[in-house]
Amino acid sequence: MKNYFMMALLGATLAISLAAQAEQSYVKANIGSSVYKNSDGKFDETAVSLAYGFKVDENFGVEGGVIDFGQGEQRGLLYSNITERRAIYLAGVSTIPLQDKLSAFGKLGIAVNQYENRFVTTVSNEIEKTTRTRPMMGLGLAYKFTKEIDGTIEYQYFGKVGEDRLEVSTMTAGVKYNF
Repeated sequence: MKNYFMMALLGATLAISLAAQAEQSYVKANIGSSVYKNSDGKFDETAVSLAYGFKVDENFGVEGGVIDFGQGEQRGLLYSNITERRAIYLAGVSTIPLQDKLSAFGKLGIAVNQYENRFVTTVSNEIEKTTRTRPMMGLGLAYKFTKEIDGTIEYQYFGKVGEDRLEVSTMTAGVKYNF
């Protein structure tokens, strides 16, 4: 987790330095719910993300970010199963104005999904780590509060990750700062 935090901090530092040189760039922070679905059922965790993007023109742009899908934990009398998931993504973003301050956006890109599962019993300790590159997509709405500040809500789908073919998606709300 410490390495992941350092990676996010480095990404934020890079984004701020790039933003100083790029017009129409932004930094976005989101928090919300991540949903995992597989044959065992459906699980909800807290998702947190940080992204940097820039507009190529009025309707198209590019966004890259990191997202932590949260930590799932199952405990029994003699075992514990802890699962952590995160992703790094790069996506093209298309924006359509709906009203003066309201716009819809969609994104399509690629995500590197990291999955770690630790299964601990009284007699064993197993760790499974998987990294998979998958397509990702997202849809959302942005409301412009000021010239610099937007509020966003967004749904993102990251596909199936891990050995248990777990489907991961997020529903988040956040703040976008436009440089």
